[in-house]
Amino acid sequence: MNIRILGGDRLYQADLTYDKLFVTVVALCYAVWFSNFYIEKFAGFDPKKFHPLLVQFLGSLVAVSIISFLSVSITGLILGEPYNLSFQNLILTSGFAFRINLFLNCVNAIFFFSKKFKEKAVEAEKLHTFNVSARLETLNSQINPHFFFNNLSTLSVLIHENPVKADEYLQKLSNIYRYILNNRDKELVTLKEEFGFLQNYIDLLSIRFKDSLKFNLQVDNDLSNLMLPPAVMQLLVENVVKHNYFTIKEPLEVFIKSDNKELIVKNKKQVKEAVEFSTGIGLQNISDRYRFLGNEIIILDKEEYFEIRLPLISANEDTHSRR
Repeated sequence: MNIRILGGDRLYQADLTYDKLFVTVVALCYAVWFSNFYIEKFAGFDPKKFHPLLVQFLGSLVAVSIISFLSVSITGLILGEPYNLSFQNLILTSGFAFRINLFLNCVNAIFFFSKKFKEKAVEAEKLHTFNVSARLETLNSQINPHFFFNNLSTLSVLIHENPVKADEYLQKLSNIYRYILNNRDKELVTLKEEFGFLQNYIDLLSIRFKDSLKFNLQVDNDLSNLMLPPAVMQLLVENVVKHNYFTIKEPLEVFIKSDNKELIVKNKKQVKEAVEFSTGIGLQNISDRYRFLGNEIIILDKEEYFEIRLPLISANEDTHSRR
């Protein structure tokens, strides 16, 4: 088509008939393609010293020169004059063959760089995923010392005040810590699992504070299979206990309820004058973990109450691609 459209059908000094021209063109195109294929497949080279496309192109120049010489020689033997081997015929045939070779090498270069671009994109995505996983693992690992540190002091007080309650506290603490260890490598757990864990933690608080700290739980059972990061509920409740005072006369009630696909933790503000020691993890940890999952928590710090809204994530949501 290139020859017919551009009128460049002079492969030799004299015009070939259409049938002979067709056979010659097909033979030349196939020979040039075949030589490039085998150069790419079998040529040995060090990619650090020589670019593969450069080796391919230089090798194809040599191959195409040989193909052109053989084409003119074979045509001369079969058809005779004026198609025999001569400088003019060799130049014309070589010009056509090198055009075909240049086209094939351009296509090969496009394919080569397209493939490299995809490989780099995959490598970049793998690196990004690795970095995200490493950072998320770091965030999850913060929960363990944070949780353990805050409860050792509580256990220490109970050992002196009520050894029996201290033993019960220690047993529940062991169950809770086991849950944290078992789920530290998970990005998400079901709401049902998290609430089972939360209930154990509420039992610990009830042992320590009795009726001065109350919990109002109103969570739709239909949401039990939705998911959230592990131990976030414990961190939120612990945050309430840390920043608010409560007594038998002035109890503090914590509301935990569901609203569509959100979990709400809300409490009336009874702010302590002096807040106990904080490791600075808490809300920032939860916020960072949700951000890695492509979500954001909502924090409402009003004059009379404090409220946190946590998105609940469906099991079929592709959080990895959003990250």
